[in-house]
Amino acid sequence: MTEAGNRSSARRTAKRSKPRIYRRWWFWGAIAVGVVIVAGAWVGVRGLQAKVELEAAIPLASIIKTQLLVGDSAAVSASVKSMAGQTARARDLTDDPVWRAAELVPFVGANLAAVRNLADVADDVVSGAAVPLAATAATLNPATLKPTGGAIDLEPIVAAGEALNQASTVFAAADKRVSDLDTSMTVGQVTAAVDEFHGFLGSITPALVSASQVVEALPDALGGTAPRNYVIVFQNNAEARALGGTSLSFALLTIDKGRVTLGDAVPAGFGNFAYYQESVIPLPEGVEALYGSEFGRAMSNVTVRPYFGSAAETTRVMWKQQFGIDVDGVISIDPVALGYLLRGTAPIPISTGDVLTSDTLVPLLLNGVYMRYWADNAAQDAVYAEIVVKTFDQLLGGELDPKVVLSALTQAASEHRVLMWSPKAEEQAIFESLGVDGSLPKSTEKTDRVGVYFQENVGSKMNYYLKQSVNLGQAACRADGKASYRVGIDLTNEIPGDAATSISPSILGTFVREKLEPGVQRMIVMVYAPPGSQILGATVDGAAVQLESFHDTDYPVAKLIVSMEPGATSKMAIDVVALGTGKKALEAQVTPMVNPTTISDLPLDCATVAAE
Repeated sequence: MTEAGNRSSARRTAKRSKPRIYRRWWFWGAIAVGVVIVAGAWVGVRGLQAKVELEAAIPLASIIKTQLLVGDSAAVSASVKSMAGQTARARDLTDDPVWRAAELVPFVGANLAAVRNLADVADDVVSGAAVPLAATAATLNPATLKPTGGAIDLEPIVAAGEALNQASTVFAAADKRVSDLDTSMTVGQVTAAVDEFHGFLGSITPALVSASQVVEALPDALGGTAPRNYVIVFQNNAEARALGGTSLSFALLTIDKGRVTLGDAVPAGFGNFAYYQESVIPLPEGVEALYGSEFGRAMSNVTVRPYFGSAAETTRVMWKQQFGIDVDGVISIDPVALGYLLRGTAPIPISTGDVLTSDTLVPLLLNGVYMRYWADNAAQDAVYAEIVVKTFDQLLGGELDPKVVLSALTQAASEHRVLMWSPKAEEQAIFESLGVDGSLPKSTEKTDRVGVYFQENVGSKMNYYLKQSVNLGQAACRADGKASYRVGIDLTNEIPGDAATSISPSILGTFVREKLEPGVQRMIVMVYAPPGSQILGATVDGAAVQLESFHDTDYPVAKLIVSMEPGATSKMAIDVVALGTGKKALEAQVTPMVNPTTISDLPLDCATVAAE
């Protein structure tokens, strides 16, 4: 064949082969497009299914919380089982090879990876934390913690500690994993889901860690490894002290492997405890000037300072000196808190013919006993001791509603009527986390807290008839930008006008020695300002008064003494300038009295603020 013929043949061959190449390209291209479409549809459908599963699981969290609070362990188990199924399905739907491959696609992949990680974390949290906790809830609930024959079963507590420790570890790991997710390339809906889940984990994790620490410490605190001795301080709010009330009596509580024994009540008076010429514990800076000889020398006055740590340390030292017994902790409780606890028990008859209930205990203990046995202090102490012993016998005997008792304890703790102290740093840290350590008011970056504390000054039990209220005001009144605070305090003496003849001398106290008319209540009122702040001035019933310069460690303190005749009200106001210029909330921590203290916010008129 000639050269020209060869060229012609090649051109014909090329013409025939080129369409076949094009056809193959379009064929494979169509397949690729089809694969992408199918894969996209696959991922899209499974993504929607996963979304449905996760959205169905989320509401169960609040439902489970409610079920836990009411103690319905069977419902908790069912809800957690349902949630576990939903999160497991969501995890499976987002963890196949097609989904993983799609994560390599620019932009789309970042969103798919975030969704897969959320599903993984949710399933880890449910399977690794919620499921074990649900199993624990069936064995550890208020009913199982009821004492039987004066003993608490420690085994469910130990098991619960292990489950809580595991759960807190799982939540902490999940929280970190979600916080590490890169959402810089995710769409708004996915970003919001990540942020919401991170917020949920962040709100639960600290509580779980705290609960784990508490439950893990309980077996030892309940004598699991060695017997524990605790001194209980019974405060009498009818004779107020800054921390609550005068320390009327004490008792030794011994716990050995969960078995609880309460010793006889020991009155603070009648020479049962020595009086010391100097404080048995070191004096904090400023305390001697503020409290004088009342601090650290007498068992009856361990509560004069509004810090339970010093009260407990004083009690521990004096108990050791008096009885030779080392104390593993100190617990304080007042009659109002005991009344709360009786909501969960049957009525308790006592030898006087009275019947103790949540409504009758406080009137009898803080008023009726003094009215009835006004000339017999020994009889007063005997009735008080019987009430304490029979109340604790009822609580330890198991004849109670544990849910109601738990609620009562929670209320009492929130009102600072139950306080706890331990010389062991790890246990004391737990009490601090629970807010039962009886600390001085703690301010934060967002909140300034003042302390408002009352101290009866006639040696009476008349504070049963005292009503008190606190109002807080703040405003921007200064050129330097620092906030101006005002702490207003109203005290009303509601003792009958004929107190001289109708009220027992045991209640009226040493009014003759103090040169007061019968029924006049004289109170020491102390306001602890936040550290770094400055107390500018004070008024009593509208008139400016001169303040001495007091402090307790780094707290500036205003100290006032006011007297109120029967039916009269005394109004006080203390002006404080804040440390910084940032706007904060203002709150008050107040001595727990017989009658609750109302706390309210009121506007502050800058024209009335005391000048420096």
